[in-house]
Amino acid sequence: MDSQEFAAYRQLASVVASSSELGSLRSFALPYPPLAQRVLDQMVLRCLDLGVEPPFSVPGLLEWCRRRPAGDRVFGLSAGLLDAEATLVHPVGLMPTRTCLEVTSHEHSAGVEQEARALLDDLAARCKDTEQYCRSRQFLAQHVVVHQQDRFDRGWSKAVWTRVRDLYQPLPESLVVSGKFLRCGTCWLPALLGGRRAPEHGAPVAGPQTWCEGEDCPAGERMELIRGPEQVMLLRRPLRAFLALPFAVEQAGLATLAAPGIGYEVVPGELGSYRLRGPGLRVHSVHFYDRVQPVLMASRFTELAGRLPGPAAVVVPERSAGSADFRRAFALALPEELRARVLLSGPQDLARQIHGHPTDEQEDAHA
Repeated sequence: MDSQEFAAYRQLASVVASSSELGSLRSFALPYPPLAQRVLDQMVLRCLDLGVEPPFSVPGLLEWCRRRPAGDRVFGLSAGLLDAEATLVHPVGLMPTRTCLEVTSHEHSAGVEQEARALLDDLAARCKDTEQYCRSRQFLAQHVVVHQQDRFDRGWSKAVWTRVRDLYQPLPESLVVSGKFLRCGTCWLPALLGGRRAPEHGAPVAGPQTWCEGEDCPAGERMELIRGPEQVMLLRRPLRAFLALPFAVEQAGLATLAAPGIGYEVVPGELGSYRLRGPGLRVHSVHFYDRVQPVLMASRFTELAGRLPGPAAVVVPERSAGSADFRRAFALALPEELRARVLLSGPQDLARQIHGHPTDEQEDAHA
């Protein structure tokens, strides 16, 4: 799947992702970093070949990525590889999209997802046993933001904080507006108002002109407004995207397994994978994801499945599990020999499905 065009698009996504770490998508200044200059040069040449007006600077290229979706002919991507309407820069938040982060990680050793796994591997090495690691991992997923005052709360674990402290950073300038920081009231990840407006009258309500890192959260939920951002530490972005975001799916799925007494143990070195224990199970392992690009998710799972033989369940948010387009794209992207051994499920129906009969989709895929 890793064509020359996709490799170029992945490099572009890497430039977009790294730009926000500088402070904002407009923070690049001459001389540009080598990768950014190389990607700009490549896109200018491709645009000239196609008769399309090219971007003339890296900030211009980043603005260009806000307006041009993945299906634009200038990128030359194969149809069906990505959602054709997806962009690398969010049109409201002006931040790297989830698609951008997933693209950087596809079949690449230095992507954002790979960085998240490396950070967790390092954390596991510092823990004396699996229980200590699981407590630390759970803390990270449930505490995207740590306020200085939190350390005085009842139940605060100084030992856990000591282990995970280096996985947090001060709030980046790009997420602070007029001395205020917003969090989504649904996914609890960073949020912004369109146009980088400052909240005027308390916490605003999520809507079409707001952005949060979760991107798919419903409108109408009131955001959390945090003043004094200098007293706040934020979980590193790779862990926000690939640990904290799918953690709600993971917790809901594990709770569903616990009800009928299905046992499980974590798979070391992975972000949300568990081996299952119990009689009469249709699958040997379960894997939790929250992704927006099903084809890239299928590729990632295929890589993992080679190390964990046997039938497996892939658990995604209910909105994805209920989408016929998502399910079809995921199934078709799996190798044919793997399709009959993979169950795609939402967390609510997980326990019933791994004890039950194959879904109609699986039977169709097998046929």
